[in-house]
Amino acid sequence: MRKVSFAVAVGFVLAACGGEETPAPKTPEAPAVTATPPTAPTAEAPKEEAPKESLAELQQKTIKGMIAAINAHDAKKLAGFYAEGGVVKIAGAPADASGREAIAQSYTKLFEAFKDYTTAPNRLFVKGDVVVVEWAFNGTHTGDLWGIKASEKKVGAQGVDVLWFTPEGQVKEHHVYYDGGTILSQIGLSKQKARAIPAFGSNPEVVTASGSEAETKNVEALTAMGAAMEAKKEADWLGAMTDTVEWDDMTQPQTSKGKAEAKKFFKAMTTGFPDAKTTVVNAWGIGDFVIHETSWTGTHKGAFFGIPATKKSVTVKSIDIIQYKDGKLAKGASYSNGADFMMQLGLMPKPGDAKPAADKKPADAKAPAADAKPAADKKPADTKTAPKK
Repeated sequence: MRKVSFAVAVGFVLAACGGEETPAPKTPEAPAVTATPPTAPTAEAPKEEAPKESLAELQQKTIKGMIAAINAHDAKKLAGFYAEGGVVKIAGAPADASGREAIAQSYTKLFEAFKDYTTAPNRLFVKGDVVVVEWAFNGTHTGDLWGIKASEKKVGAQGVDVLWFTPEGQVKEHHVYYDGGTILSQIGLSKQKARAIPAFGSNPEVVTASGSEAETKNVEALTAMGAAMEAKKEADWLGAMTDTVEWDDMTQPQTSKGKAEAKKFFKAMTTGFPDAKTTVVNAWGIGDFVIHETSWTGTHKGAFFGIPATKKSVTVKSIDIIQYKDGKLAKGASYSNGADFMMQLGLMPKPGDAKPAADKKPADAKAPAADAKPAADKKPADTKTAPKK
């Protein structure tokens, strides 16, 4: 409480009368004395400060504001949600957007390419200063996109954002994953069957980490699974999954189901990229899920889902969202840039640099995901390095 000083004034009025000596003087009346009683001090009520918002509350407010700004196509307002030195890294993009001005310019280009671009979250995963957002977008290709002129085609894809927050609730780093190949298929520049345009969910699920032992064990189980792939131990790799495992690779048109398809992937991966090595960038156990951000490299030395060896080396950045049940991988989704993968293999021209992919060998319908995970439980050759927890 801040101190408050008070002045208390008390006034006395004294009056005296005098008279002649004869006749005998009258005894003067006692003068009236008026006293102002002290004013009781009144303490000022302390000013209550608004309770400080928690980081989780700030994160929620920022994400809601970002979604609203995106759907309003307000690039300047959107950039204001980032810290002064914020950076956006898009998997497969040639350069990062660093600083608010560059971030605003990046979003402006997006809104110019899709005049009716809209987005909505499907699931959110929260652990400390990190929020992972699974989202979907819809739009119409109405402007220049990677050097490709407007096709006026409807497009849409699903993706993932990984957001790191400052204590003040601003975004300091932002990683983006989505499949550029899906958009190329939807606008007719790839012969690969286009993935359906996604619908928006009405009530996104929010999963928050508890720090439980089970979360840690799930991360360890995924690490062991990656080691089995790298050591080419098929039985151990398949044994880490449930019999009804499902994997939804966002670079592929359909969900893959069951261990039979997982086994096909294991064979294709270990044959096509026998030297594949994966670096685990981040791994978080959140509830029944493990969020796995990786970067893998490999040389295309053998046939890979019908694609003859190109002898080219690739580097692929991807993120997986994996759900565990009773200690085994039950369901997963993989997000990466399939177009970037095919371009590195020399099987697809860079957009704007050549004729449409339809005139050359396009991304084959059997071509793998950009993270080389076309099968349901397809797990790329994971590194033995323990991921961050």
